[in-house]
Amino acid sequence: MGPKSIWSFILFFLCIICMTSPAMANEVTIQSKQINPDTLFKDKKEFVEQELIVKFKPETTSAERSSILKEANAQEDSQLLNGDFSIVKVPSGAELKNIAKTLLTNKQVALVEPNYKFTKTYIPNEPNYSKQWYLDKIQAPKAWDKTKGSSAITVAVIDDGVQQTHPDLKGKIVKPYNAVTGGSSYPAQLHATHVAGIIAASFNKTGIAGIAPNIKIMPINVFTGEQATAESIVRAIKYAADHRADIINMSLGSYRYSDTIETAVKYAKSKGVLLIAAAGNDGSYLPVYPAASEAVLGVSATTNGDQIAYFSNRGKYIDLAAPGVNIFSTVTGNSFAYESGTSMAAPVVSGVAALVRSRNPFLSPGQVEGILRKSTVDLGTKGWDSFYGYGRIDADKAVSNTPVPISSITVPKTYTMKGTNKSAISFKTAGNGKISLTVKNSKGTTIRKVVTNKATASTKFTLYWDGKNDNKKFVPSGTYKVEVKVTNGKASVYKSASLKVVNHTKAAILVSGTYTFSPKASTKITIPYELTQKVKVNAVIKDQSGKNVNTILNKKSLAAGKHHIVWNGMSAKGKTVKDGVYSLVMSFIDSHNKAGASKKVQIKVDTVRPGAKLTLSSTLFKMDNKTNHAAKIELKEASSLIVYVKNDKGTIIKKLLNKQSKPGTVNVSWNGKNDKGTLVPEGKYYYFVQAKDIAGNTTTMSSLRFSLQDWRIPTIQADKDFYVKTNTPLTIEYQLLKPGKVTVGIYQGNNLMKNIKVDAAESAGKNSFQWDGTNEKLEPVPDGDYQFKIEVTDKYSLSQTFKGNVLVELAKIVISYPSIVTLNVHSTIASEVYYHLSNPGNVTIEIFNQSNEKVQTIKKDEPMNAGNQYFRWDGKNENGNEEYDDFYYFVITGENAIGQKFSVKGKMSSSDNPSWLNSHGVSFNNVSESRFYHDSMSLNIDTSQQVTMILYVYEDDSGSTQLDLMKYTLKPGVNTITYTKPTTDYLFYVIKYQDGLGNKYWYQIDEWDFF
Repeated sequence: MGPKSIWSFILFFLCIICMTSPAMANEVTIQSKQINPDTLFKDKKEFVEQELIVKFKPETTSAERSSILKEANAQEDSQLLNGDFSIVKVPSGAELKNIAKTLLTNKQVALVEPNYKFTKTYIPNEPNYSKQWYLDKIQAPKAWDKTKGSSAITVAVIDDGVQQTHPDLKGKIVKPYNAVTGGSSYPAQLHATHVAGIIAASFNKTGIAGIAPNIKIMPINVFTGEQATAESIVRAIKYAADHRADIINMSLGSYRYSDTIETAVKYAKSKGVLLIAAAGNDGSYLPVYPAASEAVLGVSATTNGDQIAYFSNRGKYIDLAAPGVNIFSTVTGNSFAYESGTSMAAPVVSGVAALVRSRNPFLSPGQVEGILRKSTVDLGTKGWDSFYGYGRIDADKAVSNTPVPISSITVPKTYTMKGTNKSAISFKTAGNGKISLTVKNSKGTTIRKVVTNKATASTKFTLYWDGKNDNKKFVPSGTYKVEVKVTNGKASVYKSASLKVVNHTKAAILVSGTYTFSPKASTKITIPYELTQKVKVNAVIKDQSGKNVNTILNKKSLAAGKHHIVWNGMSAKGKTVKDGVYSLVMSFIDSHNKAGASKKVQIKVDTVRPGAKLTLSSTLFKMDNKTNHAAKIELKEASSLIVYVKNDKGTIIKKLLNKQSKPGTVNVSWNGKNDKGTLVPEGKYYYFVQAKDIAGNTTTMSSLRFSLQDWRIPTIQADKDFYVKTNTPLTIEYQLLKPGKVTVGIYQGNNLMKNIKVDAAESAGKNSFQWDGTNEKLEPVPDGDYQFKIEVTDKYSLSQTFKGNVLVELAKIVISYPSIVTLNVHSTIASEVYYHLSNPGNVTIEIFNQSNEKVQTIKKDEPMNAGNQYFRWDGKNENGNEEYDDFYYFVITGENAIGQKFSVKGKMSSSDNPSWLNSHGVSFNNVSESRFYHDSMSLNIDTSQQVTMILYVYEDDSGSTQLDLMKYTLKPGVNTITYTKPTTDYLFYVIKYQDGLGNKYWYQIDEWDFF
């Protein structure tokens, strides 16, 4: 793994523990009462537009009041305090100051003043509130009159560690995360604790006041000491977005742009997260990231005098300014302290944003950004500037500028329901979510779901209710509640309005349809109907001539709603009626004793079973997976048709058909499988048919038996290739599709070597045979390629053959050996050879000279096991005399149990390189500014196989003092190794190569040769 890049992300705050006294309270000036309109109407924001409060002198009559107001283009709307004061309306766009001056010219007008707006201001009962000058500066108390935040809103603080147990933060921590370790624990730190307190310290009468005291904090640590990596910050941003944070506060930054972090902040914004970051504390115009990212709001810091802080960065990326000097908040150790920095300014904006999202959790990040940008006090240059962005944030303005999720619902004062008209329900939503509209009765029970989970995005809706409940019945007169719900899966908001409903729908019987009935098939027929109002109902059964057959209801008083008529098919005398067409005639008398429109429903009485005929295509079914067995059914009338295949015992095997069929021919076929899709065994089968007409009359019939025979090709499944390398018999398993007679033989080419089975009766499924590696004479077969052949023939003379391969390697001995080994005839051990046997056998090892004359026999017919082996040669001949040639040959011969011999020949050489060593080179690298001293050695080694290299480093060629030892694994190809010397002295090196078998090759390097 490559080195990890460290982005010097730092925490943006000035480590100043301010010991100064709290700032003095702002001076308050109380304005004296006066009636000078120029003074009264100076600030339009303090009063209601188009309204005045006017006091007339007591003797002024109503007619005089109206005349005076008319002359000033105004009119009285209402009165206060027993008529002493009048609320006066003026036209839109009129100048209130001028109208007031006009009215005051009349002596009967005692006083004119604006209709002032009054608001309550919440001041939290926190002991240290007086030290938090910035809360009054951003008008937080006025904002708290509207919202103190919602527990459904979460701000992720990506920083160092928040103290979760701080009394002002305890109970509001959710889903803590350490992006460095991947766990949930981290050390508590001052900086993040201070940031979290600014945003969300609780109103608990023990410490300070957070800007959004009711919201939740998701603490995410990204720091190790004083640094954070881009990796940990990206993990933190993604964690916050994936765990449904609403806002991310980042009081950190770097002057280095990171595309990875840029991608992360865009991802978070796409998930609906608002991102806010500190601008930095160097007084610089250079962009700081992530504050300078397009998807992030960058925040500069201001003083209590609304001046840019001397340390605050500024520039094109500044979106907003916020207090950031001498900010009193929570710190570790359950304590509090003053801190300064843009690290403190950013959470001020995050806290205000949390209030905005609490007021309307359905707003998109872009919508919240827009509200914040227009909810400021414009400082510096008019409009946006590089110091303050769009201005210093104002919490009250931000909350006031936030639209509620659902506007007031508009419904008619009274919905007079006539059965054809609908009630319009209008409202407007702000933000993204899904809306549902329900209607509830006076008990709060939902009686109608008009709309469910309809997507919305700041849209005006007009929905309509037809006055019916979910059962499609008109509701009775009364007062109902219309309720609108907006949800985004995390938060839900409800708003309702009352709706008075007057039911003027006409009484009616709702019944329809044509019915068919068989008194023999069923004991009764049930006909549903619905009454729109409470009425008295008559119900009579009549025959085709109009004669009464039976009276079911006679002026039966029934409530509005669903009911049903039940007739048993009998006349008034208790006898079953004849087949034919009858009518159910229904009439009613309403509450005003007026007869309503009657309704007629036709009933056909039919007791005749449907006619049908069943014919087979054949009494023999040769099932071969290609053809189906067939039958046809001739129907005389439309029927519900069910067709089964049953075995000879009457057990249902397969349902072939279950559908409504018209009169005529219906064809069915069967492929021989059951309901589970499995082929059935051979035997006798038949079709069972049930036909039921619309009246319920049923006809059943069974076909003749037919024989099912299995004519599928008797396939064989088995593995194709096998190997024999031991004397253990070979077992070959195979699967037969169906029973049959099986013959198994072993072949070499076209020659039969041995019969294993001949016409052996075997069942379907798993079977097997064994071969012990012998021929018909029970002699072991030579190593080589053989074939096995399995042939099966069923009782219908259908056959199939399967062929596979068997490779016999019972006796072959494969010897792995080095083609060249090192020779040192002057050493006690002239040469050492490592080799490998694939199978056990008797081994002979011989040494030959350059003239191919045998020098010595090392081993003679010595039993050896399979695996790695080795031998040594002492450099002497058979007579014990030393040999002095430059190279010799070794021959290894292995003989198996049946006398086969396998030989290999290698070379012992004092000068040749091993065959796998293509080349190797060495060079020394000079010390900087020196031609004579070396600080490292470079080796370039080209091999054709993987080998191990050990480098021994000595002080000199005596080898008495070893300075170092290094081990390397060389891969096939060119390997470049740079060895850093322990000293610049000239040294002596020994290289040992070792191949996969264990053979060793030695080389020496004397650094003096490179002087």
